[in-house]
Amino acid sequence: MEPWLTMARAVPPEWPRTYCFAHAGGRAQAFVEWQEALAGVTALVAVTPVERTGIDALCDQAAELIAAQRTGPFLLFGHSLGALIAFEVARRLGDRPAHLIASGCVAPSLHPTPRMVEVAGLEGQGLAEALAVYGGLRPEILADPELQEFILPGIRDDFGMVADYRYRPGAALPFDISLANGLDDPLVRRDDLSDWSRECVGEPETYWSEGGHFYFESDPDPVIEVIRRAAQALPVELI
Repeated sequence: MEPWLTMARAVPPEWPRTYCFAHAGGRAQAFVEWQEALAGVTALVAVTPVERTGIDALCDQAAELIAAQRTGPFLLFGHSLGALIAFEVARRLGDRPAHLIASGCVAPSLHPTPRMVEVAGLEGQGLAEALAVYGGLRPEILADPELQEFILPGIRDDFGMVADYRYRPGAALPFDISLANGLDDPLVRRDDLSDWSRECVGEPETYWSEGGHFYFESDPDPVIEVIRRAAQALPVELI
């Protein structure tokens, strides 16, 4: 596979694929760790840019690589920034995906939120403390300035991509969208999801789990089940 695209070993090629996009500072490979729970249902593929670029260029390249890999239906899954990227990739791919699963993400038309713009302008301890509010930074990093110097610039660049994002109205996606979120997520309120309905032909299915912005870290089963349902809904003859 392309350097951008990685998956678990020994996954049969006939399984429909779910292309996964990570949050700011995250690793899409972490989602591939759910592969065993989805054996026989879908093959999880981590989409990991080789280098950080603007969000439009990143989405263009990701869409091109995915289109070259698959001709049949597939799923797109992303969390937070990754959900926004997955949405824009879906737009570029037209009717080729079969389902979009957006996790921990307000409707695209609300991006960039004032909070995202604010965080993108922070540095050092200020950025670390902002990320810690919603669970985006491990305690040992918050307490170690040297670790912050190593880790935070990449996270700040990712937030910068969101801050630079400009929503453009477009045609509704011709397939279903599922929304997965944590009940205690300080970044996503119920009202922030309503405008997702303008982005697809049907009303999005919405799922809530216990937890905050990274609700799946303590218990990934609920979001794994959302992926399972979407993959199993593919017509048998297309799998």
